[in-house]
Amino acid sequence: MLESIDDGVGRITAKLKALGLDQNTVVIFTSDNGGETNVTSNAPLRGGKSQLYEGGIRIPLIVSWPEEIPVGKVSHQPTANIDHYPTLLTATDTLPDKRQVLDGTSLFSVWKVPDTRLQRRPLYWHYPLKKPHFLGGRSSGAIRDGDWKLIENFTDNSIELYNLANDPSEKVNLAGQRLAKGKAMLSQLIAWRKTIGATNDPPKR
Repeated sequence: MLESIDDGVGRITAKLKALGLDQNTVVIFTSDNGGETNVTSNAPLRGGKSQLYEGGIRIPLIVSWPEEIPVGKVSHQPTANIDHYPTLLTATDTLPDKRQVLDGTSLFSVWKVPDTRLQRRPLYWHYPLKKPHFLGGRSSGAIRDGDWKLIENFTDNSIELYNLANDPSEKVNLAGQRLAKGKAMLSQLIAWRKTIGATNDPPKR
C-alpha cells in the first residue's frame, strides 16, 4: 500500500512538472488516522487506528507550494484536517460564504513562516461506540488545548490527562494529580458537545 501511494504521488508530481505547474500548485499529503497496530507500530506514540491516543490521531502532514512557502521546514503547530479549507481560502484570497461556520483555523501564516505559533481554539474528537472497536478503540471523546490533552471514556466516565510537551507517548496519566486542570478541560469538552448537539450515547445504527 505504501509503495502504491508513493507511486501515485510520484505520478501526480511528475505530471504537474510536465505541465509547468509544479511551482505554483499546492500539494497536501495527509491521512485520516494513525496506523493500524495489528500491522505496524506508531512508536513512540501510544495506540493506533480507532483510538484517541496520539498513535491513532496524530498523522503526517506535508505541504508543497514552492513559489510561496519554504522548502524542507518543519512546524510543530497542532493542526487538524478541518484547517485545510480556511487555509486555502486565505491562500487564494477568497472569502467564505457568510452562511458558513468555519470549524478550522487558517494555517497560512504557518505555511509562510513555519516557526509561527498560533493561538488557536482547542481541538476536539468525538467517538461514541456501541462496543469496543476490534482494534482496541473505546467509546470516548477528547480535547487538546495547547500542550494539554484530556480523554473522556464514556463507558466508565473516567478521564485521562496528559501533557504532550513532556509526555508525547501518553505514559503518565495526570488526572489524579491535576484535578483542577482535568475538571476544566472536561467542562470544555462537554460544553463543546452541547454546542454541536452531540451526546456520548452510542449511535443507534
